[in-house]
Amino acid sequence: MNTFRSVLPLDVRNEFDEIMDRGNCADVGFLLEEARACNVSVDTAVDSIVRAEMIDTFSNEEIVYFFWYYFAYAIETGSVREP
Repeated sequence: MNTFRSVLPLDVRNEFDEIMDRGNCADVGFLLEEARACNVSVDTAVDSIVRAEMIDTFSNEEIVYFFWYYFAYAIETGSVREP
């Protein structure tokens, strides 16, 4: 998750860090979509990460949800077991 967060523009990263529930993922996904469209280096970095995670078919909202739920939320709540 740290690699994902590190490539996000500051405004997107701040919004990602503030996600409280799945509903917020749509808004952050939209911000990620805009950032990727406007900045080739962000798009390239995110593309590399999602390929490594084998989630390259996910929408931007689904990418945000994946990193929020399986990393941030799961760690906080213990809802996903560690391998």
